Amino acid sequence: MKNTSRPEVKRLPLKQLAESVFMGVNFGRLPRPTDGGTTPVIHVKDVDEGVLMPLEDLELISLPDDAQYERQRLKFGDILVSARGTLMKCATIPHSYRGAVASANFIVVRMGNRPAVEAELVCAFLRHPAVKAKVLSRVTSTAQPALTIRELENLIIPLPSKEIRADLTQLLIIAEEQYRTAVECARLRKEEAMDILAKYMDPFYEA
Repeated sequence: MKNTSRPEVKRLPLKQLAESVFMGVNFGRLPRPTDGGTTPVIHVKDVDEGVLMPLEDLELISLPDDAQYERQRLKFGDILVSARGTLMKCATIPHSYRGAVASANFIVVRMGNRPAVEAELVCAFLRHPAVKAKVLSRVTSTAQPALTIRELENLIIPLPSKEIRADLTQLLIIAEEQYRTAVECARLRKEEAMDILAKYMDPFYEA
């Protein structure tokens, strides 16, 4: 009889796969006013279904020029995981968002230049409903529940073979592209419908 069991998969805690894990920028501790700057900020509301709000629409702040804040500037491949507010909203940082910062409501997982597992796979794994439910079940139930770095670092990540990871990454890229295209088409269709509605039912009419 043919063996149909799954091959044994290596598993490691996230802290052994990531270069570093840290919180986003606490704006309350900035030494000078934060408005009127040039550094884009990603808030929890700016992440929807793994997709980041367009860069040009993000809030801008003035960030002090020192080593601490430079370390917190986002790099390509960083993973954002919301730790307060709506928990476990996740996204990976593309090239165009390098130099931006995440708010303190995010945990930033920095996979490094040569990660043992692709950031896209880790992010997708974190977004899986079963994984989200597992993580959220460990979060202390309070008025304002929060995910801690320790809880995230101790999460076990499966590591399929390099070949399988390559196939999974390609599958995810195609799926994300199709999803974004579908969302954009739906948005345009909705705007078109509202324009047609306005032609026959003038929304600006006042008696």
